[in-house]
Amino acid sequence: MRLGLLFLLLGFLPLSAQNAQLAGMQQDLADLRTEVEKLKLENADLRAALNRQKAGQGQSASSAEALAKARAETLNEVDRRLKQQTTDVNAALAEIVRQVNAALGKPGAAPTAPASPSAPAETPADIPQTGVKYRVKAGDNLTKIALRHGSKVEWILKANNLPSPSALKADVDIFIPQPEAGAR
Repeated sequence: MRLGLLFLLLGFLPLSAQNAQLAGMQQDLADLRTEVEKLKLENADLRAALNRQKAGQGQSASSAEALAKARAETLNEVDRRLKQQTTDVNAALAEIVRQVNAALGKPGAAPTAPASPSAPAETPADIPQTGVKYRVKAGDNLTKIALRHGSKVEWILKANNLPSPSALKADVDIFIPQPEAGAR
């Protein structure tokens, strides 16, 4: 008899655990319903705010277009001025280079870029006079070009009167100094 009672009690244990689990699920469901109601209210508020904003935009659309047009005109004017200033600065730099070259006694006051990429206008004595003409490709940099052609970055910079490696531009012919075959 005791054994039967024990089996009966053990039979109810899983049932009580299921009841507790069911009660937890019912609480979770109630919490979810509350959250859904909050989200519905928030959604309604957002829709109302959007409708108010749309109504206000209809009135201010023309002023926004006028403002955008004015900004575009201002940007175009700033761009034009920048281009003009860049041209003026480049001209001033060319004149300074000419004056410095004249002061150093260099004949002809060489321009900032070589007259012919295959034969630079002036190169210092430490730069080889032999080399090749090369058209710069997008993605090239001076280090890669120098390594590929057995040259040095400094030589390329000096031979082409480039102020820095970042001045290298694609689709431009440059002169790459190379030591004579026996000097390599």
